Amino acid sequence: MNGDRIDSAADLGLTELAEVFTAGFAGYVIPFRMTPGALAERIASEDIDLEASRILWRGREPVGLAMVARRGWVSRVAAMGIRSEARGTGVGRALLARLLDDARARGDRRMRLEVFENNPAARRLYEGGGFRTVTRLVGYEAKTLQPEPHELEERDPAEFAARLAAADPGRLPWQLEPASLSAPPASARCFSLEGKAFAYVSGLSGQAVLIRGVLTLPAVRLRGHASRLLRALAARHPGAALSVQPLMPEGLAPRFFEKAGFQPGTLTQLEMDRSL
Repeated sequence: MNGDRIDSAADLGLTELAEVFTAGFAGYVIPFRMTPGALAERIASEDIDLEASRILWRGREPVGLAMVARRGWVSRVAAMGIRSEARGTGVGRALLARLLDDARARGDRRMRLEVFENNPAARRLYEGGGFRTVTRLVGYEAKTLQPEPHELEERDPAEFAARLAAADPGRLPWQLEPASLSAPPASARCFSLEGKAFAYVSGLSGQAVLIRGVLTLPAVRLRGHASRLLRALAARHPGAALSVQPLMPEGLAPRFFEKAGFQPGTLTQLEMDRSL
């Protein structure tokens, strides 16, 4: 670690940051290529603070990136990626220690994060940093959901966020909090069935409908509106698999998804936090 330095991520532009992000997640549980546009959308929806986010440099090369989101007295490790050649050299520990020190200096009270359950190295890093699991986050898949045509109305995704907040759902992971859903990416859509059930869709393609959340108004729950909404989405996008992203607290609605024709997804996450 001699000669390494840690600087603010705000020192780089979005294009450079996206390149560092992509390199840091090469070979990850879900490898992906970050684009400047996608990064800008994440910054907006997740309240990522680039000034508080950190890059670890080894000489002239950025080898580690930690993105920090902030809301009030709570901060979150929104992403941490280490270049493959620097993994196992203490970069992750150094970045995490810096994030915790920075958060205490700001007066934050808690720090949160999510980690894929099948990423033991990352879990050890965070557990070593004092983080403890709060809940398990799961997803669902429905590759053979029986379509059922119903007329769906498209709504503003921000409406879903407002209705979710009004329903007082309790603790949710950062990415499902109304504050995140109220600043949706360009790919987000919201569909409603008769103004009674709503689905927040974070991505649509010919192969998949990515669902971020499903909500029925409290006064009309347990009447099948949400199930019909999901079957209507299947009819609207024939041949596409419906997938609920692994962000649902494990005990939130397993019986609903099972009865609706979904099966547990293969990826799970652990939501972790620690006091400061």
